Amino acid sequence: MITRAVALGRYLTTRRGLVRPEDAGLPAEDGRRVSGLRRIEVAALADVSADYYLRLEQGRDQRPSEAVLAGIGRALQLDEHAMDYLFRLAYDVDLFPAEHLPSESHPPASAGRPVPDTTLLDHWSDTGAYITDGNRDIVASNALARQVGGGLLDVGQNDVLGYFDDRIRAVAPEWEAYAPNVVAALRYTSDPSSPRLQEIVDELTRRSPLFTRLWARHDARPLAGAPLRASIDDFGTVELQYQHLVVPDWPGHQLTTIFAEPGTPGSAVLAYLAVRAE
Repeated sequence: MITRAVALGRYLTTRRGLVRPEDAGLPAEDGRRVSGLRRIEVAALADVSADYYLRLEQGRDQRPSEAVLAGIGRALQLDEHAMDYLFRLAYDVDLFPAEHLPSESHPPASAGRPVPDTTLLDHWSDTGAYITDGNRDIVASNALARQVGGGLLDVGQNDVLGYFDDRIRAVAPEWEAYAPNVVAALRYTSDPSSPRLQEIVDELTRRSPLFTRLWARHDARPLAGAPLRASIDDFGTVELQYQHLVVPDWPGHQLTTIFAEPGTPGSAVLAYLAVRAE
């Protein structure tokens, strides 16, 4: 199992390698052996000792101060979402702590916290909707989402594994361009020490060289809404809109809605599927 300290060290090491010296205001050097910044350069830019920064990258420091993290974040040119992820790694705070729906045999990780009634999703007959946990496992979905997903949006499926399914890749011309966002969102919302996360990463690493390259970048940011194509039985390929929202009453979960612009073929298909699902 990966500890938070180790995950923090790996994150810093990777992001350091992505910052070009000239972008950090450092002079160009002939024969430079590293493409990114050296540890000593990050330490100087962050105003911390080189030895202390080394301990962070090696996972030997458990509690860096906010000032230290802010300085390192500036040195590594992290955006607001990457900074948020950095602080959560350092302070062992989960954005998405609960990984499963409660059951008699498997109580939720967030024991004692009320779980919202997900039957609300079934009342949205003209909008597809599903809820994912921090690992992007689908814990609730309505009938319209399940019809749109063709099995990929059923409860128990994983949203990221589904995105890397060949059926999605075959019909979505924007698939490769949007894949970095999907991978970055998985890192952003998940707990790096989660065994379930490791299962997902292992499977995707076996299946997809693209996922392997993207995961190695350690990008972390929330998933933004976007138009994506879906192949729906009997109707072919239509363009749909996806919007992602947090669930205020259920910390650690995200609601995704599926809809289409009025007057489009996608809108007509969703309207038909909604009637068929009744």
